[in-house]
Amino acid sequence: MKEQKSMLSTNLSIPKILILGLTPGIIMTLLGIIFACPLIGFNFNVLLSIMLGFILGKIPFCLGVLVFTARKENKKIKEVLSYNNKTPIKKMIISIIIPLVIAFAAFVFILPLESKVWGNLFNFFPDWFRLDKINITEFNYLKITLIITIIVNGFIGPIVEEIYFRGYLLARMEIFGKFAPLVNMVIFSLYHFFTPWQNITRIIAGTPWVYSVWINKNHKIGAFVHCILNICGDISLWILLFSL
Repeated sequence: MKEQKSMLSTNLSIPKILILGLTPGIIMTLLGIIFACPLIGFNFNVLLSIMLGFILGKIPFCLGVLVFTARKENKKIKEVLSYNNKTPIKKMIISIIIPLVIAFAAFVFILPLESKVWGNLFNFFPDWFRLDKINITEFNYLKITLIITIIVNGFIGPIVEEIYFRGYLLARMEIFGKFAPLVNMVIFSLYHFFTPWQNITRIIAGTPWVYSVWINKNHKIGAFVHCILNICGDISLWILLFSL
């Protein structure tokens, strides 16, 4: 009975879930605009600007929430993270491979269609802040962008996001019952305010791995899938850019 009350006490309300889920993206996007804007900002390329927004905005916010929660609940930071179960190796591999295959298929086959169908609706985005319109010939700070992107988007970013969105937030979304992983992924997709034309693809690609995390109660599964996807995406992006 005490354990049940303890679990219920960590369940968040819908407004708090939305605030905690969307605020990191708002902060990162605003910082990205400041760094990228040629008029009022630093005129960095959009990819570098978003990575800096991640480093200076999203990471401090997510870690700050964990520290604040730990102090409020008089716990260590590790203790406010749920879904730390150990998964047998064979089950772990299957739980990673299946979501990976679905995610790769979504980004290869669905993303191009989605971008064509409603990408033009976001033409009000200035070209200097459109990741889908980046031009390698116009990139400034190219080498540092490559290095930071691989480190932040390939490793640090996915790990921080999985710890925060799955290890922390998902476990506090019991109000949505069995739909918690789906809602968690929708919020996670929407908080990418700088690429709204990818929301459908992201939700289809990411929901299986969030359910995999939820079923296994192991947020490390999400970290593995997320890192592999982002690293492959970064490599593909740079191969494409340098082939132009």
